Amino acid sequence: MSEAPAGRVFDVSRGRVDDGPGLRTVVFLKGCPGRCPWCHNPEGVSFAPEIAFDATRCIGCGECVRACPRNARPGGPGRWQLDPPARSDASADWRSGCTACGRCVDACPSRARRLAGRVRQPEELVRELLVDADFFAGTGGGVTFSGGEPLAQPAFLFAAAAGLRRAGVHVAVETAGLFPLRLLDRLTREVDLVLWDLKHVDAARLRRTIGRDLRGPLTGLRRLSAGSTPHEIRVTLVPGFNDGDEDLAAMARWLRDGPRAPQVRLLAFHRMAAAKQAIFGRPYEYAGAAATPPARLAAARDLLEAEGIPVRGGKARAPSPAG
Repeated sequence: MSEAPAGRVFDVSRGRVDDGPGLRTVVFLKGCPGRCPWCHNPEGVSFAPEIAFDATRCIGCGECVRACPRNARPGGPGRWQLDPPARSDASADWRSGCTACGRCVDACPSRARRLAGRVRQPEELVRELLVDADFFAGTGGGVTFSGGEPLAQPAFLFAAAAGLRRAGVHVAVETAGLFPLRLLDRLTREVDLVLWDLKHVDAARLRRTIGRDLRGPLTGLRRLSAGSTPHEIRVTLVPGFNDGDEDLAAMARWLRDGPRAPQVRLLAFHRMAAAKQAIFGRPYEYAGAAATPPARLAAARDLLEAEGIPVRGGKARAPSPAG
C-alpha cells in the first residue's frame, strides 16, 4: 500500500449498526460528482477540505481570528476581523479566501470549528481501523466506506480495502454508482459487500434533479445484480422525489425485471442535514421538508413487497441513513 495515493477523509464513525453486518466503523470519504439537493452528508460533496462553524458554540474570544494566517499580514488582502463583542461569524467574508488550513480549528477553545477533510495515507488509516478488529470479529462486523462517493477516490479506497481484507476484516462500500463502469469489476473483487444507493429509475428526472445522467449507475446496478457479489439496494424516501406510490412502483418494476430480485433496505429522510448545511454557510433546499413518518415507511414497504421485492426496514424503527 505504500505506493497508493493519499485520500481525503472527513469522518470516521465507530459503533455503527446500520451500515452492513455486525458492529461497524464507517469511513466517510470526501468528494461526490452528484449534487443531490437533499444530501444527508453535505460535508462529503466537495473534494476540498472545509471549515465547519457552529455559531451556537462560539464564545466570541477571537482566537480563530488571531490564528488565521491571513491576519499575519496586517492590512493585507483577505484580512478579516472580529468586532467585540460579536461572535466570529460576524465577519461576513471569513470564508472568502479561506484555505481550510485548520489553524482556527486548533485555536478554538470551545470547539466551535471543525475541519472536514483531512489527508490520510491508506496504511495509516488501516492501522487506526484495526484497533477495533476484536469488535469486528466478535460481532461479525467490519469497515464500511461511505461518503461522498467512495469510488471518486478509487486508488485510495482499494488500497485501504486490500489492507483491511488481508487482516481478515469484512469490507463494505456504500455507493450511488457515480463512478466509471470500468471500476465495477475491481469493486466486486476488492470488497465483501456493496450497499447501492438507488435514487430513482427515471434517468431524465435524475438528470434534472441531481445534475448527472444516471443511466451509467443503473447499468452498473444491473451488472452487479447479475453477479455473485453480495449486495443490498438502499432507497432513501425523499419527499416529493421518490416517495410517491408511482415512484416506488416504477422502481419495483425495474428491480423485478432484473436478473434476480434484490433485497432492498428502506431508509427514512431526516432533517439533520439542515443543521450541517448551516455550519458550512450554505442554504439547504430541503430545510422545510418533514422527516419520513413511520406510517409512510411502512406503506412503502408494503407496496414494494406486493410487487415481489423483499424489503428490510419499515416495520418498527427506520434505520439511520449513512448518506
